[in-house]
This record gives sequence, C-alpha cells and structure tokens, in this order.
Amino acid sequence: MLKPRAGVNALTPRQLMASGSPHGRVYVEAEPGSGKTTVSAFRFGLHRFAGTTDRRAVVAVSFTRSATEELRARVIRHWGLSSVTWPHRIVTLDTLLCDLLFHLLQKGVLQWPGGHTDLEVLDTWRTALPGKPGRIRPVLRVDSGQVVIRTINESQSASHPSVTDFMTAVSAGRCTHDNVREALQGALATRVGRETLTSYLESTVRSLTVDEVFDANDLDRDILSLAASGCRSLTLVGDPWQALYQFRGARPAAMTTYISENGFTTHHLDESFRWGSDRQASLTRQLRQRMPVELPPGFAQDADVVIAHKWKTLWEADPHVLPLAIRPGVGQAQEAICTLLLNEITQRALGLQAVFLHDALATLGLEKEDLVTTLHPCLQTAIFHLKDGARPRQVWESLADSLADLIPALAAQRYARKPLLALNRLQLRLEDDQLVPGLTCHQSKGREWNTVAIKLSSSDASALKLGLDPTQADHRALYVALTRARLGTVALT
Repeated sequence: MLKPRAGVNALTPRQLMASGSPHGRVYVEAEPGSGKTTVSAFRFGLHRFAGTTDRRAVVAVSFTRSATEELRARVIRHWGLSSVTWPHRIVTLDTLLCDLLFHLLQKGVLQWPGGHTDLEVLDTWRTALPGKPGRIRPVLRVDSGQVVIRTINESQSASHPSVTDFMTAVSAGRCTHDNVREALQGALATRVGRETLTSYLESTVRSLTVDEVFDANDLDRDILSLAASGCRSLTLVGDPWQALYQFRGARPAAMTTYISENGFTTHHLDESFRWGSDRQASLTRQLRQRMPVELPPGFAQDADVVIAHKWKTLWEADPHVLPLAIRPGVGQAQEAICTLLLNEITQRALGLQAVFLHDALATLGLEKEDLVTTLHPCLQTAIFHLKDGARPRQVWESLADSLADLIPALAAQRYARKPLLALNRLQLRLEDDQLVPGLTCHQSKGREWNTVAIKLSSSDASALKLGLDPTQADHRALYVALTRARLGTVALT
C-alpha cells in the first residue's frame, strides 16, 4: 500500500483510530479545529490505495465548493495527485446528484422536456432569468417518468422567474441544482427509479465519505441509504453543533437518528488544534456545555474579521467593516455591477475577492478575464469619483453609460432604479484606510482567524446569557462564528 507523504505519526491516537477504522459504517464527530479534514483525507487515501481487486471508485463529497477543494488539496498533499485520478474523485454533493440525474435520463427512466439527456445546471436562476416578487414558484415534478413543470404557492413572497421563462429554460436543457433535487425526489418515489440508482451506486462506488453530514436534508439521507446498501465503506463526518443548512431542509436531529439506527461506529474528535489561548478554549467548552457566556467588548480595527448573521447587519455596523458581499435590493444587473465595484475595493484594500463575484459575472454574461481586459478602467474611474466625493447618482449614471455598450444586460436596466444605497455604503468605506473584512456566519464556516469580532443582535446576546441550544438554527450559526478565532473572540462595540 502507498504510504502517505505526511506520516501517520502526525496524527493523534483518536485521529489515527478514526482514519484507520476497519468498520464499514463509520461516523466521525469532529469539534472545531479537531482535524476532521485531516482524518477524512487519510481515510480517503487508505481506501483509495487499499490492496483490493475492487475497482469501483473511492468518492468523497462535501456541501460547498470551498470545503470540497480544501479536502481535495489535503488528499493530494498527503497521497499525491494519482489519488484522485478517475474514477476516484472528491466533488460537491451537488455534483454527485447531477451524476445520478444524468444516469436516469440516459437510461430512459426519466424523460426531460425536449428529450435532453445532458443538462446545463446553474447555481441559481438569479444569474440567468429575471425574477419578480411573488409567492408562485415554478418547480419540477415527475409524472409517470416524465419531468414536468408545476407551480407551488410559497408561504412568503420572494423573487422567482416567471413560469414562461422557466419553461423555456428547462425545455432548452437548463435547470438549477434545486431543480435537480426536485427531479431526483420524484424519481426516488418510484420503484424503478430507486432500483436504477441503487444499481448504479452499487456498481460504481466502493467507498463514500460525506463531510459536514449534518447539513444533509431528507433527499441526501435517502441517497446515503441507497449508497450504503452497496458500498464497502460509508464514512460520515460532521458536528451537529455546526449544521447551518436548515434553509435547504437540513434536519440535524434526523441525521442523529439515522446514524444511531444504522449501525455506525462512532469516533469522537474533541481535541482542538485551533485554540492558541486558554480563553478561546474555555469559551468553546462553555458553549458546548450550554453555559452562559459574556464576550468581552472590542473594536473592528483590533480584529481580523467581523462576523454577523446577515450582510445587512454588517453594512450597518462600524464603517471600518467592509462586508464581502452587497445586496442593494434593485435589479439583477445593478446588483451585479455593484458586486464588481465591491470586488475592486476588496481586492485593493484586503486582497480578497467579493463573495458573489462569480454570480455577478454570470448575470452580466461576462468572463473573469473581462474584469481586467475591459471593465477594470471603468470600475476604477467610478471608484475614484466616489472616493473624491462625487454624488452616487452621478457616478452611477456615468458608469452605466460607459458600460452599456459592453454589457447588454445592463443596457436594458441602466435607466431603472439606481443602487444609491449600495453606492453610498461603498463611498463611506472608501474614506477608511484600515478596513476589516465582514462575513456572515455561513460564509465563515470552516475558516479561522487569530481574532474575531462578532456583531451580536439582541437575540444573540440573549441566547449567550442563557446558553446556546444546538437544536436552534440561529444558535448553531452563532456557535460557528464564535469558534472561528484561534486567540480571542470579542463583541463588536
């Protein structure tokens, strides 16, 4: 067997036992900074290079691109590039679900509108179709093997594409990851769909590792059950305290039940390597014991990052805070242009990319290279005028005029509502030479800094006084934010 380049001597006894567990069903519960990515990487490599005649794939999945790339990089560093040569792979869960849907289409178990068997899958319709506020949302359902378009009435108003635009896009072979899940949900409600996917997973996957498993929803757990019936090893890694995907149906309690009812051997990783101070280690112990906590006050300038539940909270906080995403609440093209402006500022001031830059470029029909070759001079001119004190309305009109010929999506909207609030907020930050990045709890997950400032809401402060409850989604998000610091966490004053 190939030995990892970073020796197993670097692992703690608990990490070593979890990495090399011989059981077919393994659950690794990993507290913040305890080395879950290291354990996942070692376990992946041990299965990948196991002396076996079983040629099926060793697969690992996570829920976000950043977490997936981190695990992939760690595996390559430990085991070499050959560890992820086809069919072995480390991908997002969404990628795996797309593979399953494409298999159903290619086998004729499902029929897509227009007869498509290969699809263009988008992250969201926001980057491709105009949206209008309302409660009617177009969705996909399965009827006698046919993928059909239906509508549902949501409880709250939100921005959705029109049924006509949705139908045109789907018939052209386009959809979102949410639509992939809708189609799979319909397929799994049928005997032939379940049998086809079970057979596919049995014949292609011998080892599956699922990172951040408490972010899984009901569909994800159903897929795990299908995979478990055929693969030799199923490893689940996560922490119920850090489940953040309730907005997409994650139910941590249901995952806990699934693990307890399906014969998983549990390994606990509770020794953190993140804490560089007794204060931070003590804070984390108190949080997990649901004890009352009072954070010391601090200033944005003294922190490496400021974290809050929402982007809006960050923009309304100390002007030293530069949030890495902006949501002006106007048209798609206007929002995208503001994101490009923000990206120019974050790159210059912080050396960081704006969070939704990829979405903004997709909305405008641009490639990243266009920022340098075409748009950079226009964006920099607008930033210069904002910094020089020009009125945001004039800056926007000038910028829209200069970009209208370059960006067709903007040409139709440049005379519509102007993103003045967003430009005012950017202008305020341009007056400061000591900016600190701002992130939401969700965007901070999996990352760490020396000193973290938290912008607490009144409900956050109340929760800390009583002790956090991991069954509450807001409490879990706050826990994630409070465990990102190596040295200290403060409440932003």
